[in-house]
Amino acid sequence: MESALVIGNGQIGSEIAAQLSAVGVSVRIATRSGGRKPVPVGARTAEAAPPVDQPPASTPVHIKADASDRDQLARAADGVDAIFACAHAPYDSRIWEQVLPRLDAAVLDTAAERGIPVVFPESVYAFAGLATPITETSPFAPVEDKGRIRKRLLEARAAHSAASASVIAGDLLGRSAEPWSSVVRMCITEPISKGRRAVVPARTDVAHGITVIADHASAMVRAAELIEDVPAGTHRLLIAPASNPTLGEIAEHTSSLLGQKSKRPISVPRWVTRSAGVAERSFFELNRLAPIWYSPCVIAPGELAAEVGTTDWREGVAQML
Repeated sequence: MESALVIGNGQIGSEIAAQLSAVGVSVRIATRSGGRKPVPVGARTAEAAPPVDQPPASTPVHIKADASDRDQLARAADGVDAIFACAHAPYDSRIWEQVLPRLDAAVLDTAAERGIPVVFPESVYAFAGLATPITETSPFAPVEDKGRIRKRLLEARAAHSAASASVIAGDLLGRSAEPWSSVVRMCITEPISKGRRAVVPARTDVAHGITVIADHASAMVRAAELIEDVPAGTHRLLIAPASNPTLGEIAEHTSSLLGQKSKRPISVPRWVTRSAGVAERSFFELNRLAPIWYSPCVIAPGELAAEVGTTDWREGVAQML
C-alpha cells in the first residue's frame, strides 16, 4: 500500500492515519470541514526507533469532502490504494438509519469502481444478544435498532461487489480516545483523574470486551492488506485484538496509576438509565443495549490478534491518563 484515503479524523481515523504515515504511506484524511487536529503518535510507533529499512514518515494531507456525496468522494479517492471508512454519525438510531446505509453504499461503490479494498471499523452491537463469546463466525443477534442497523450494514457489505472488511472492536480506550465516545474515558478515567468516584451505567463485576485504539487501527491496516488481492465481492468479518477485564478492574487500575485510594465504582441500575432516557436520547440508546452493559460481553481473539499483537488494556488506560 502506497497511498490511502482515511474518511473521518476521529479517534480511529486519526490513529490509522498516524500509523500509515509513520511507515511512509501517503495519506489523505477526508472530513466535511477539512480541518486539522493533532494526529496522535501511534502506540506502535512511539516506543522504539523505526527499523533502518523502514520508509521515512510522511505527513497526512487534510482535504474537505463529504463522503456521502459521491462526486466529492470520487475526487478524494482518486489514485489511492485503499479506503478506511471511519466516519460515523451521532449516537442516535434515528440518525444512523438516515445516514449510515447511504454513506456505506457510497464508499462501497467508490471502492468497487476503482478495484481497491475498503475497511470499516465495527462494533459488537449486531451481536449484543449472544450469551457466548463473540467470534468471527458468530451469528447476528441484535437486540435493538442500532444493532439491527449494524446487521444490515454488514449484510450489505457482504453482498456488494467491492472487496471489503469489517473489523470488530470492543469499547475503545487509548491515547486518541474521545471523552464523548469512549465510555471508559467518560465514566471511569476522567472522573477518577479529577478525584471523583467512577459512575458507570453498567455492572462493574462482569467481563467487558475492551480494545486499545492503536490495536484497532493496526488490525484495520492489516485487514486492508489481507483483502488486497481477493476476488471482487469478498467481505471478511474480523476481530481486532481485545481483552475482557471488568469495568471495576479498570477503575481500580486507574486509581492505582494515579496514586489514589481505590473506590468501588458506582453501578447505575438499569431502571435509572431507562428513566433518564425519557429526557436524554443517549441514555435511551444506552439502555436498549443493556445486554452489553449488564451481562458479560466477551470478545474472543481472532487471527488479527495473533498477527498484530494485543496491547494490555492497562497500557491503554495509561495512555488516556
